Amino acid sequence: MLRYLLIALFALAAVGCSGLPGQGPPPPTPLPFNLHTAQQVLDVFRAAGLSVINPAREMQVGRDAPSSFRDRYVFAIEGVAPNGGQVLIFDTPEALAQWTAYIERLRANSATRRDVSYVYTFRNVMIQINADLPPRTAQAYRDALEGLTP
Repeated sequence: MLRYLLIALFALAAVGCSGLPGQGPPPPTPLPFNLHTAQQVLDVFRAAGLSVINPAREMQVGRDAPSSFRDRYVFAIEGVAPNGGQVLIFDTPEALAQWTAYIERLRANSATRRDVSYVYTFRNVMIQINADLPPRTAQAYRDALEGLTP
């Protein structure tokens, strides 16, 4: 009798661990879009040994840029200071899409194309890195950004 009870308990435990027959594991819970903050981005740059000089919150933008971002920080980068980069944080994919369209318009214009050569997005973050930096340096900022964890 004890043997049958143990077999039944084992069978129930196996079914409970694997779900119902024919079903796979439940789908992962999706991450919220507005996952990261500007401070997290600046911190990950510093942790990667990248230059972040005098970061400042700056909510005013020029050139008819959309104001669809939630937060914006500008900073200088050693070697091209006082120039550097900016971090933009968005709450929705639509807000990010507005900035992506704006960047595409700048790139289509020969007078403004050079200003936006290094632009990277990751989740709810867009960074722009100064065009005077070597590609390898700009890519280091992109790699650090993509290393953000949820």
